[in-house]
Amino acid sequence: MIETWGPLTLAIVVICVLLYGFSKTAMPVAGVVAGPFLAAALGATTASGFIMPLLLIGDLIALTRYRQHVNWKLIWRIAPGVIVGILLTALLFRVAEVSTLNRVIGVLILLSVALEMWRRRRPVETGEPPPATWRNRGLSGFFGILTGMTTMAANAGGTAMTLYLVNMRVSMLAFMGTSVWFFLFMNLLKMPFLIGLGFLTTDTLIADLFFVPLIGIGAWIGVIVFNRMNERVFTISALVLSAIASLWLIIHG
Repeated sequence: MIETWGPLTLAIVVICVLLYGFSKTAMPVAGVVAGPFLAAALGATTASGFIMPLLLIGDLIALTRYRQHVNWKLIWRIAPGVIVGILLTALLFRVAEVSTLNRVIGVLILLSVALEMWRRRRPVETGEPPPATWRNRGLSGFFGILTGMTTMAANAGGTAMTLYLVNMRVSMLAFMGTSVWFFLFMNLLKMPFLIGLGFLTTDTLIADLFFVPLIGIGAWIGVIVFNRMNERVFTISALVLSAIASLWLIIHG
C-alpha cells in the first residue's frame, strides 16, 4: 500500500497522523482538521480504514494521562442524542446527498460557535457542569444529535463534541478526560462497520504499523502544548478550530 504513495501523499499522511496524535492529548477537534486532507490524499474509504487503528492507539495513549478526569454524567447526557443522530443520518442518506447533509451540519456548527462566542463576552467560570435543567438537557440533546450526525456523515464528531463540552463549562482536564473516553467508545463502535464494509484490510493494518511511532510523537507534542495552555487559550483554540472545520464542511460538502 505505502509503496504506491508518492512523496506528496506520504508527506500529507505523515502530517495528518501527527495531527491526530496531537489531537488526542491536546485538542480533540484538531483531528477534524486533519480528516479532509487525509481523505483527499488516500480517498475517503481508504483513509477511514487506515486511520481507525491509529486513532484507537491514540485513545489508549491519552487514557494513560486523562482517564481519571472523565465526567461520566456528561457522556450519559449526550449518549441518547448521539444514537438518534446516527440513526437520523442513516435515514437521511436515503433522501439527500451526503454533501448536502455536510453543508447543513456545517451551518449548524458555525451558528453554534458564533452563539458560544457571543455568550463568552462575559467572564465564565469552569468546573462542575451545569445542573440537568430542561435547558441543559435540551443542549445535551442538540449537541448529541449533532455529534451523531457529524460522526456518521463526515467523520467529524469531534467538532460537535467540542462545542458540547465548551458549552458545559468543564475544566481543561475534564474536557480531555471526557473526550478520550467518549471517542474510544465511538471508535470501537465503528470498527465492525469498517471491517464489514471492507475499509479495514490487511494492507491498511500493515501500513498502520509504520505510523504507530508518529501517533506517539504527535501525542507527546500534544502533552507539551497542553501543559502550556491556560483555560482561555484552550477554549478559544477549540472554538476557532471548530469554526474552521464547519467552514470546510460548508464549502466542500
